[in-house]
Parts: sequence; C-alpha cells; structure tokens
Amino acid sequence: MSRHVSNDLKRRARELAAQEGIPYSAALARLRSSRKPADQPTDTAADNPSRFLLPEYLYVPFPAPDLGDARPCDSCEGSGLDAEGRTFAQPSDGGRPPLLIEVVCSVCEGCGRAEHDPEGCGWPHTDPDMDDGLYDEDDYDEEPPCPSCAGREFNYMQGMLSDDQGEPVEVVYLRLPCGCTADRMRIVLGELVEVSG
Repeated sequence: MSRHVSNDLKRRARELAAQEGIPYSAALARLRSSRKPADQPTDTAADNPSRFLLPEYLYVPFPAPDLGDARPCDSCEGSGLDAEGRTFAQPSDGGRPPLLIEVVCSVCEGCGRAEHDPEGCGWPHTDPDMDDGLYDEDDYDEEPPCPSCAGREFNYMQGMLSDDQGEPVEVVYLRLPCGCTADRMRIVLGELVEVSG
C-alpha cells in the first residue's frame, strides 16, 4: 500500500534528486525518514558497496529530457519518469546489489513533454514510431554510437504488473540502463518505491 505524498514533499524530493543525482524515490525515502541527514554520501562507486543496513541498489543517473520551449508533462513535471517514483529492482550477478530500473511516465511516454511534436520530440519514447529521425545514421561524423542502445544509453523494456492473484493489472515501461553505462554506475542507498510483477 502506498502512502500519500504531498505536493510539497514531491517538490522537495525532486529538488533533492536533481541536486544529488539520485533517483526521485531515493530522495523521497530520505525526506520521509525521521533520521538526521547522514554525514556520509548516500551513493558510492559501484565497486565499493557500503556496510550500512539500508538496502543498496546499482543506479545509473540520466539527465532529464531537454524540453527546450516545450511545456512539461503535467504528470511527471518534465522528468519523463513515473510521477510516484516507482522503480523495479533487477537482481544482479556476482553478489552485487540489484540494478535499480525506473518506471517511465505513461502519459508522455518518456519525453517529458505535454504535447508531442509530429516530427519527433528529439528524445526517445516508449513508442518508437514517435521517434522519426531521432537516430539518423548520417548524423554521426566519427564513430557510430553503441549498437545496443543507438547512443541513448538506455532501452525501454515493457513490464506487466500483477495483483496478488497473479492477474495482470497494468502495463508499464522501464528505463533499462545499457551496458555501455557501466562506468557511470553507482550504488545508492534507501527504501525505494518498488513495483513488482
């Protein structure tokens, strides 16, 4: 069961997430906590796990979509991510913490805009038909981008959420970091707003 989140708490969580480069859900969890702010940083290098009692997740920070002059999506306020900060924890191998994967906003389909340009917004969408001209091979003067993600550094992956009886209740898209981002991967701490299914 999810707890109500006030608009002020959402605003402060988004500010904290942007300031520290951590997921919105981790910022929200920290603000909800009654503990004093930690003296230590709340993220560490991926190869340096902590020994704190808080859950740890591998996380790749991505910049918010560049909106230009476009009006931000009313649901996600331009972040391109789920307004409630829902995440999915994908198990990792080798004894590493699970990979934190963020849920994409279902209203704007990841671009962060209230209206979609018919010629393409310049940002990847969960619906690839909305990305006309975004990955034109002629745009690359030198080395082509990663063949797995076409330079996005992530891929969208469809997921199905189920209720307690295993019945499907919601289709979501997850923003799965590409392997080419491994050097940017960090460990973040905190109780996150997880989804499962």
